[in-house]
Amino acid sequence: MDPNEPYPAGDESFDPAPHRPSGRALALTGLVALLGFGALVATGAFPRVRARATARGDHQRAMERVARVLVARPTRAPAGSGGVTLPGSILAVQETQIHPRASGYVRALRVDLGDAVTAGQVLAVIDDPEVGQALRQAQSAVAQARAALQQARTQRELARAEAARYATLVASGFVSQQEADARRAQSDVSVANVSAAEAALASAEANVRRLQEQVSFATVRAPFEGTITARGVEVGQLVTAGSTAGPAMFRVSKTDVVRVMVSVPQAYAPGVRVGDAATVRLREYPGRAFRGSIARTAGALDAETRTLLTEVRVPNADRALLAGMYAQLTLQLERASAPLYVPSTALVVNASGTRMAVVEGGAIRWRAVQIDADLGDRVAVATGLGEAEQVVVTPSDRLTEGMRVRAEMAPTPRAPSGG
Repeated sequence: MDPNEPYPAGDESFDPAPHRPSGRALALTGLVALLGFGALVATGAFPRVRARATARGDHQRAMERVARVLVARPTRAPAGSGGVTLPGSILAVQETQIHPRASGYVRALRVDLGDAVTAGQVLAVIDDPEVGQALRQAQSAVAQARAALQQARTQRELARAEAARYATLVASGFVSQQEADARRAQSDVSVANVSAAEAALASAEANVRRLQEQVSFATVRAPFEGTITARGVEVGQLVTAGSTAGPAMFRVSKTDVVRVMVSVPQAYAPGVRVGDAATVRLREYPGRAFRGSIARTAGALDAETRTLLTEVRVPNADRALLAGMYAQLTLQLERASAPLYVPSTALVVNASGTRMAVVEGGAIRWRAVQIDADLGDRVAVATGLGEAEQVVVTPSDRLTEGMRVRAEMAPTPRAPSGG
């Protein structure tokens, strides 16, 4: 066709307008693009964003879980005169364990746990037939020794009389001097025989006394007035004299007065004086104070604990104070300076020494400390700690030097009044 020739009129197979995509094709193309973008996001950007958010959350939770510590500031009581309260142990004023001194079987028990006894009271009886038989034999030997002594004395008197008669006869010339000397020698022998018989009798009597004492050991008696606080035997049980390997037969305790033993720290030791007043308190008796006085001290500090062992005696007429109880003892003492007090849970003792963890500038710092006294729920620190320090109350093994932490204040540890 000639390009200059016009289109044939009425021919509808030719569209002079430009070609436009249909709506369906456009929708399909958009859907493919959207799916491709979604796949790209799913495999790339979104997981990275989610991972970063998760990491930030884990880090925040880790910081809140590991690095949060409770701290407390040390307290210090004022120096001077005042009461210091220390933990002590209550002991009987007199106590002993009774072991058997005779061998045999326990025939009878006359007392039991908790019974009050008097001095000399029979506690038990041991059946020891061998000692009884030996005693009877010894008594027979004493009777024989007495008879032998009587015979020796009779022979001595006879020998003396013959020696005197022969001495008279030799002067008259009726017997020879040799015969007179022989009679005098027999008299001397008879005297020696009497001495030997007397010694034999004394030995036999001593053996009887020894066996009688052994027989008395079969009767077990209380050495002093007190209470039976332990019983370790039963009727029919075999016991051995002098054996301390097993349990004691009985334990007798005298508790009308009790001893309270307390270890006084070095800082207060110079102020301890015999005769000074002391007050004992127990949780079991709220509101009640037991009055006593210092009876004695060890006179020297323990080289390991640097404390002075002190005994306080307290009247206990109603037997309210029991041996073995834990008590709080308050002493009125003088001191030049007072240590710092922190909770005892803050103390860490390991191969690195005696240390405490403190928070300084938001980080953990470990301090080497010297303990002046262990007071139970708190310790007295002599050196190594400042009064303004923030002490970690319960340090864990995960706390390392320089570790960043978040400190929260715990209740302030109580300082003892005046001490």
